Amino acid sequence: MMQLFFSRLFLAMCFLFGTMAQATATTRGAVNDSEKGITEAIQHYLYGTSFNDQSSIKKAFYANARLYLSGKDNTTREVGVAEYAQLFSENAKGQFNGRFGRLISIDVSGDSATAKAEILMPKQSAKFIDVFLLKKINGTWQIISKTAERENGPQHGRKILFVVSNFDQYPGTSISAGNNFPELVYTYQIFRKAGYAIDFLSQNGGAVPLEMINTADAVLKQHLYDTNFMWALGHTKSPAEIKASDYVAINYIGGGSAAIGVADNFAIQTLAMEIYQQQGGVIAAICQGTEGISRLKNKDGSYLISGKVLTTFPNEFLNKQSPIFKAHPISLEDNLKLRQGKLTFGVNGKSHIETDGRLVTGMNWESSVEVAEAVIRLLDQKK
Repeated sequence: MMQLFFSRLFLAMCFLFGTMAQATATTRGAVNDSEKGITEAIQHYLYGTSFNDQSSIKKAFYANARLYLSGKDNTTREVGVAEYAQLFSENAKGQFNGRFGRLISIDVSGDSATAKAEILMPKQSAKFIDVFLLKKINGTWQIISKTAERENGPQHGRKILFVVSNFDQYPGTSISAGNNFPELVYTYQIFRKAGYAIDFLSQNGGAVPLEMINTADAVLKQHLYDTNFMWALGHTKSPAEIKASDYVAINYIGGGSAAIGVADNFAIQTLAMEIYQQQGGVIAAICQGTEGISRLKNKDGSYLISGKVLTTFPNEFLNKQSPIFKAHPISLEDNLKLRQGKLTFGVNGKSHIETDGRLVTGMNWESSVEVAEAVIRLLDQKK
């Protein structure tokens, strides 16, 4: 009897957990579908307001939506969709008006949602954070209300692309791999303070794994609980969603994930070289992120790093007894030397960077701030 009881209990638990897993997958699928519809609505708004397209603006909104606009002397003006759309002249339809917009977060709750977008207006040296309330109406997501908060500051509308990786385990093992959180945070913070917008690119898009999260570090903790920052890492873009012409630099983040599946990704290679060659942009890489640039090629077939002075995490500092190295015994130093890179190294645990033309490399995560500052100096020379 006892054996029969446990057999029935086991079957019941299997059924329960199977049902829960199915319900979770169904919910996740519904959320993904919702985010797609919400993104479409916000993109209609962003395009319409940047290119003076009234029809696109109206398509984003519910017909009776209300918008709350900031006026003079801290007043608020309430307008409808038609009145708001008329602020964008039809005579200039299709012409870029200087507004740089991007979606920065979505929060879905059933058939309701909130979203945020960042609007940069360089001519006014201003940034707006637009906040939207959306509703799924007759199967279509539409904005039912919008307001905005203005922030003053030097905003130029230029964008930098961060390369991260979707891989969360070392090949053939159960050992976790992730993107280096300090490298993400410290470079991100420097670029944002200088007025740059950041997009995250991964092989497949979507969420990426993280490593080296240290909440005793105030800067890391601040970004860990920054919903917009973490939303972006949970919704990275795929190569198909990226246009190289939108970016002035590309930054390869390190961490164990960076050494897996990035260097050989042709779509990412193509984007990087288009930013570098066609846009005259800067390429940067930190620690394991240098593996991502090791196979980049110029138009003549030569390797980008051939003959260039650069740095990476050297063999001398590798812990070859660690489970990670045994799982994935990669030598960043050897891979760069194989393509005739001229390697230099600094002191372990201290920042060390190299700049050769429009290529910037950092030896370790401690180099993150200096790498970002070097990239900004190069970009400032192009202004």
